[in-house]
Amino acid sequence: MQTMKAVRLYEFGGPEKLVWGEHPLPQLGPGDVLVKVLATSVSRWDVKYRSGEVHEFYGKATGHRGAIHDRPPFPMPMQLGRDVAGEVAAVGDGVSALKPGDRVLGVTHPENPRSLATMRGLGNLSGGVDLPGHTMFGGYAQFVARPESYWIKTRDDLDPDQGAVAMWPCATAHRIVVSRLALRPNDNVLITGASGGMGTATMQLAKLAGATVIAATRYCGKEAKLRREGADHVVDVSRTDAVTTIRELTRGEGVDAAVDYAGAPALIRLCIDALRLGGTFCPVGGELSAIPLRVVDMVSKELNVVGIRGAKLNDQRVVAELLEKGRITMPIHAVLPLAQAARAHAMLETSEDLVGRIVLRPWD
Repeated sequence: MQTMKAVRLYEFGGPEKLVWGEHPLPQLGPGDVLVKVLATSVSRWDVKYRSGEVHEFYGKATGHRGAIHDRPPFPMPMQLGRDVAGEVAAVGDGVSALKPGDRVLGVTHPENPRSLATMRGLGNLSGGVDLPGHTMFGGYAQFVARPESYWIKTRDDLDPDQGAVAMWPCATAHRIVVSRLALRPNDNVLITGASGGMGTATMQLAKLAGATVIAATRYCGKEAKLRREGADHVVDVSRTDAVTTIRELTRGEGVDAAVDYAGAPALIRLCIDALRLGGTFCPVGGELSAIPLRVVDMVSKELNVVGIRGAKLNDQRVVAELLEKGRITMPIHAVLPLAQAARAHAMLETSEDLVGRIVLRPWD
C-alpha cells in the first residue's frame, strides 16, 4: 500500500472546507512509528482551527500570525485531530520500545525535554515541539507517522473509541483537578459547560478525587445525561437563581472550586459569585472573553484564579492507565466514518443536546 485516505484542510471556513481524499503514506524516519489509525475524534479545538478562530486570535495576541506562545504558526494544508488510537504498522530503525502489532494512544501534549519550561516542571508549556493537529498532521487519516515518544503503549483490549475520545480532554482535566484546583474528598466543585468533552472528563475525575460535582447548564433537557456522567447536582441557570441554589447545596458557603468551559460572561460571573471564601476559579472556555472580575472579588474573598494550558506527560500516563482499568469512560455522542468529518463538525457546532464526543473511524 502506497496511499491512504485522509481529511485535510486547505483554507479556513465552514465544515465544507474539510476535504476527503487520497494521499501518499507518511514517510517513516529512523525514530518514527507508523500507526494505523483505528479511531480519532472531533473536538471544539478542531472547529476553532478549521474556522480560523485560533489563527486570528493568537496572531493578534502574540504578534505572529497564528502562533501560540513559543510554537510555530498554523500551517496549511493541515490534517486535524489531536487524539489517535491505533495499531503500530511499522517502526524506524531507531525505535526500541514499540513493534508492529502493538496498540498505542497518541500523546496529545508532547514535551520538549530541553525546554526551560520543562526544566521548571512545566513541560506542557514547552516550545520547540510540534503538536498533533496543530503544527503536525493529526489523526484525520488512515495512517500517521510520529516520533516514538509521541506514543503510549496500551493493552490490546483497550477500546479504540474510548482511547480516541479520552486522552486530550481527560489528561487536561486531570491536571485541572489534581494540580490547578487540588480537589480533595468532600470538596464541592462547580462546572459550567459540563456537557462537552472537557466538562464530562472533569466531572469523572473530580468524582474520583472524592469531590461533589455541581453541573450548571442552560438546557434542562441535559439534566439526566449530566447526572449519568457524574453530576451530583444539576443547576439549570436559565430557570433558577443559580447562585442561591448553589449556596443552598453547599450549606451556605459556596463551592471550593469552579471551572468554566462555556466562556459566556454570565456563566463566568456565576462561577465567581458561587465561590466560597478562599475559593479557586479556573477559566478555560471563551479564549476571546474578558473575565468579569473585579478587584473587590479578589480582596473580599481572597479569591484564587488559575490558568491551564494542556496536560503534562504524567497526566497522560495516568489517563491511559485509568482507561485500561475501566475507571473512566467517556460518553460518545456519535460514531461516524472519517469521510463524514464535515458532518461531525457541523453536529458539534449546532447540536443543543450533545453530551460527550464524536468518534471518527478512518476504515469504516
